[in-house]
Amino acid sequence: MESSLTEYLARFVSERRNRLFLDIVAMRTRYITVAIEDVYQPHNASAVLRTCDCLGVQDVHIIENYNKFETNPEVALGASNWLTIHKYSYGSNSSLEAIKRLREENYRIVATLPHSNDVLLDDFCLEKGKAALFFGTEKEGLSETVMKHADEFLRIPMKGFTESFNISVSAAIILYQLTERLRRLKTDWGLTAAEKDEVRLEWLKKSVKSAGLLEKRFYERKADRRGAGENKE
Repeated sequence: MESSLTEYLARFVSERRNRLFLDIVAMRTRYITVAIEDVYQPHNASAVLRTCDCLGVQDVHIIENYNKFETNPEVALGASNWLTIHKYSYGSNSSLEAIKRLREENYRIVATLPHSNDVLLDDFCLEKGKAALFFGTEKEGLSETVMKHADEFLRIPMKGFTESFNISVSAAIILYQLTERLRRLKTDWGLTAAEKDEVRLEWLKKSVKSAGLLEKRFYERKADRRGAGENKE
C-alpha cells in the first residue's frame, strides 16, 4: 500500500516527535469549537489560543468585524502553529458569515454572555450536539448579530461584586470544564481518521525543514510510479 504524504514527511522527524503528534492528535476535538469576535487585545487573544491548544480544541474562528486580531508571541508561545485557524474579515458582516458556516457544520451557536434565557456552566448540555462558543470583547461583549442568532446562552456563575471575567479567563474556565466533561461522555468527540491525518500533515509541514521541497518530491515520485505502472500495462 502506497504511503501517504503524512507518513512520508513523518520519516523526517524524530520518533519521539512522531509519537507526540500521534498522542496529541488523538485528544483533539472539533465537537467544541471557539469563535472570537473582534478581540483586539494581543494579550487576551493570545491567551485564548494557548488555552485552546492546551485543552485540545483544534479549531478557532477569528471574527474581524472592526478590529484586527493580533497576538502576543510571549503569551501565545506558538499555539497558533498547532491550531486550525479560520478567519472572517468581511467587514461588519464577518460575524454573520461565521455563524452561517458554523451552522452548515451543524454547530449550535452558543453566546457566552448573561441573558434572560442563559444556563449556568454546570448545566450546559453537551449531549445535544456540537457547540461553537462565542467570546466577545471585555467592554462591548458580543455583537447584536451574535446575540440575535445565538441558539443558547452560557453563563459562568459569579460570587463577587465584579460582573464578569475577562475573555481569556472566561475561555479558560469554560473550556476546561466542558472539555473535561466531554471526554467522559460516550459521544464521538474525537477527530475522524481523515481529520487526524490532515492535522498531523499540517503539523509536520511546520516541523520538517524544506517540507515544500519534500512534498514536491513525494508527488513527483508518485507520478513516476503511476507512469511506470501504466507502461507495463
